[in-house]
Amino acid sequence: MYNFHKYWMPAVQASIQEYLDFRDKYNVPIWMSEWGENTDEWIAQYRELLDKNRVGWAFWPYKKMDRPRSVVSFARPAYWSEIVAFAKLTENTGKAEDPIAKRPPRDHIDAAFADVLKNVEWGKCHVNQGYLKALGLNFAE
Repeated sequence: MYNFHKYWMPAVQASIQEYLDFRDKYNVPIWMSEWGENTDEWIAQYRELLDKNRVGWAFWPYKKMDRPRSVVSFARPAYWSEIVAFAKLTENTGKAEDPIAKRPPRDHIDAAFADVLKNVEWGKCHVNQGYLKALGLNFAE
């Protein structure tokens, strides 16, 4: 299991105090954009911290594949692991050894991307109620 707390600052006053001090010193608003890839518990704590300190915020992202760390999630499409494996061939070097030979079959590529388009339709998505609750929001499916 991925340990989110290892990579994120703790949701405590000291983590944002320097930004609050800047805001107060220069009498300017501050805003936290693109946060939210963490556990529901951490999200709730961090949102409460921002709200308590009158810091505007936006969460990110709205929709993710096969993950509860978003407002809604959608199912992984068929053959997606083949697409990801192929994309990683050139991830670090910019070159791949004979990438064409390792490319998934065309029908798998077409099926995977057609499946993405079907799976992202609202009716096929899953609303992540725990994530919404952590954000202080409520949405009935």
